[in-house]
Amino acid sequence: MTVQLSLLDPVPLVSGQRPHDALHDALLLAQSAEACGYGRVWYAEHHLPGAAACPAPAVLISAVAASTTRLRVGAGGVALRHHAPWHVAETFATLDALYPGRIDLGVAGGVGADEATVARLGGDGTPLPERLAALDGALRALGAGVQGWVLGNSARSAAQAAGLGWHYGSGNVVGNPGALAQYRAGHSGARHARPWAALAVAVVCAETTAEALRLAASHRAYLAGQGLAPGGLPVPPPAEAPALPGPLTLYPSLVVGDPITVRSALTALARRYAADELVLLTITHSAAARRRSYQLVADAFAHQPLPRPAPAPQPGGYA
Repeated sequence: MTVQLSLLDPVPLVSGQRPHDALHDALLLAQSAEACGYGRVWYAEHHLPGAAACPAPAVLISAVAASTTRLRVGAGGVALRHHAPWHVAETFATLDALYPGRIDLGVAGGVGADEATVARLGGDGTPLPERLAALDGALRALGAGVQGWVLGNSARSAAQAAGLGWHYGSGNVVGNPGALAQYRAGHSGARHARPWAALAVAVVCAETTAEALRLAASHRAYLAGQGLAPGGLPVPPPAEAPALPGPLTLYPSLVVGDPITVRSALTALARRYAADELVLLTITHSAAARRRSYQLVADAFAHQPLPRPAPAPQPGGYA
């Protein structure tokens, strides 16, 4: 049993690009990911019209699931404070009926929108634990077979995932190294029979570390620019982004380098936190360079997969 590799796609807009083009690139990326052997692709909910093209992940999930055959497809994640839990459950139960065994529902507390947008979407201020409990109950009532994921970086989110018996995804365990262990120790088995923890890692890989550093300047500039303008800023070309220093390869929340360097860094992270899965986020100005980055990482692990921890015995669950 090996550590699974997956993708997180915020469907970023690059400078001068229309949403139509970004969504087309997302379809091509998902098809390439399936061919490379990735396990799943997730779409993030972001209400940033200047920076991202997918405020409604469920719509893209359906299109991607229809254009692939094996890949799991899901939300990573739905900002649950924006939406009524029963509506989310019905939406993903419908997706599950269309594509059984392939749909994931990842939920987070409240990201991707300002307060005005939350109000327009119908958020009512109900605390996240109550919303999660209502969502879990609705999925049970509807008999939905989706994988349930709580996404977060805190001890609280880890405890919520454990109590519900859902899977857990974290993007910042470096800041809270005990979260994954807490999640595993407290996992109830109520929905999924055993705990499953995924670690999200930003990665830019190229044939050479010098080229990866050049491409990664766009990634860092894009993330840094989201609070600088209403609606966010698109991905700039590398020539317009601040250069990254070299030859460092492991930045905070960003792994950069050639395939050997990236494999070594990802292996160290997976082993340190005993991750079952690595969910990779790559942003470049060029869609072709982005697909190539994922291909290089997949190839780097293809001939020497990374073993993952043996599962601990857990109580049975209904899904």
